[in-house]
Amino acid sequence: MAKKKQKKTSQKNIGRIIRRICYFLCNHSECICFQKLPKNICGYYDGGTEEIIIDYRKDIIPTLIHEALHLWYPNWPEKQVVKEEKRIVRNLTPNHCKNIIKALADGF
Repeated sequence: MAKKKQKKTSQKNIGRIIRRICYFLCNHSECICFQKLPKNICGYYDGGTEEIIIDYRKDIIPTLIHEALHLWYPNWPEKQVVKEEKRIVRNLTPNHCKNIIKALADGF
């Protein structure tokens, strides 16, 4: 029973993160840029311009989540960002993905 509650709490937290990402995409689309990046780079957060640059040829949703975490938690080390990104992606539902894609499209 405790595991079920823990999973429910995890899904609730994922939902909050997805809503935050969707809000960001709808209201700050000017901060998202798509371009070809070097072979081993999926994206990056530019702290100077406060832009998230994503290689549109690669995994957009995980990259967007990863770079948004850099934006929101600039003091987190890369290892912690990667760990949180993986946790979020592992718990995404098809509905979460649909909402992210819709927010991305609506923002542009």
